[in-house]
Amino acid sequence: MSDARQMLADLQDEIRKQEAKTAEDKRFANKLCERMGLPPAYAVTEPQESRVPLSIQADQFYGQPLAGAIRTILEMRRALKQGPAGLNDIYIALVAGGYKFETKNEENAKRGLRQSLTKNVAQFHKLPNGMFGLTEWYPKVKRRGEAAPEAAEPEQTDGSEP
Repeated sequence: MSDARQMLADLQDEIRKQEAKTAEDKRFANKLCERMGLPPAYAVTEPQESRVPLSIQADQFYGQPLAGAIRTILEMRRALKQGPAGLNDIYIALVAGGYKFETKNEENAKRGLRQSLTKNVAQFHKLPNGMFGLTEWYPKVKRRGEAAPEAAEPEQTDGSEP
């Protein structure tokens, strides 16, 4: 099974390289269009990052609490400049790291994972695009259940007292 995972990781790495090259070519074509006074020929989307950081060991999350394992995955992604992750990315990384879900059904496991991510707002933040990051990465974002910051009183500019 680990040989198949390595083959998949190698294939994903090759696909990422090809996607990066294609995005580079599209940007170049758009630059040419710009110089010729034409609208961009391509909508350039950045290629997806790695689905599973290659540094995850097969037993890394075995016996670990779910929140701690997710935190480790997100921190690893951040260190690899991959940033927040989607539910499927987190699930794949957990399974690759040997995390044992309480169910054998993948959909039920993902449902439980989603619930853990959305309920634990002290640690995890769901972005508008559906990705998840660590709450500490977004210090200026209002948290669910937090009161809105009070409005500051207007400053006096004429030097008089209020």
